Amino acid sequence: MSDKKFFLELLSVYGEHRDRSRQGFQSLGLSDGQPKILYILYFSDGYVQNELAKRCKLKPSTMSVALERLEADGYIRKSAVHVSGDKNANLINLTEKGRDCAEKVCELTERLEEVCFEGFSEAEKSEVFSLLSRISKNLKNIK
Repeated sequence: MSDKKFFLELLSVYGEHRDRSRQGFQSLGLSDGQPKILYILYFSDGYVQNELAKRCKLKPSTMSVALERLEADGYIRKSAVHVSGDKNANLINLTEKGRDCAEKVCELTERLEEVCFEGFSEAEKSEVFSLLSRISKNLKNIK
């Protein structure tokens, strides 16, 4: 039996990545959860709030709090839109300030990814993503 345990390795990698990410995001004045929202909006601006919450894998209440702060800080704007069933929802868009910050988030995450995969071939990098995807699928299938 191997001395290595997956959960310990995963926690180690996650902790190091989280700490490095957090340092960079805090230097931009962002709290946990906000960088992910800005990142997603940077590449696909104009999400309805509940769809953005699903995409970010955040509870609607958590998303509401994060968006309130992003709006107060001038990074996003909300506008009312009609959705199916004659309901109203909030459409979330980046402001110019938000787009600038989101670009910095993208640069920071790209630099961090380069560090993570330093010394890896493209094939090895692809294999890491493939293996993690398989692990995720296995975990989703637990009944």
